[in-house]
Amino acid sequence: MNSWLPFNAVCDGTNLVDMIEKEKSRYKKPTLSEEQLEDIQEKIFIAYNNHDIITIKYYNYGYYYEIKNKIKKIDGIQRKIILENGKTIFFSQVIRANI
Repeated sequence: MNSWLPFNAVCDGTNLVDMIEKEKSRYKKPTLSEEQLEDIQEKIFIAYNNHDIITIKYYNYGYYYEIKNKIKKIDGIQRKIILENGKTIFFSQVIRANI
C-alpha cells in the first residue's frame, strides 16, 4: 500500500464524504406559531377560491423548496394540497405561502 495515495484512492471515501457533505447541508424544520399556521392556511384557501397563483415554500427531508402554481384541489381529510402541475404538498410541510 502506498502511503502517498490520496484518501479517496486508499478507500472508497467518495461516498462517505459525499454523504457527510449532504448531511451538513440539511436544515431543521422551523417551528411555526399558531398564528403563522392560520395565516398560511388562510392564504392557501384564498388562492384556491380565487384561482390565484400561489408561491409555497415547503420543507421536505431537510431541504427547503419553493413552488409557484395554482391549487387544483385541497384534501382536508389527508391535509394535503394538490397543485395543477400534479405536485402534492402536505399542510405540515408548508413554511410560507404568498399570493
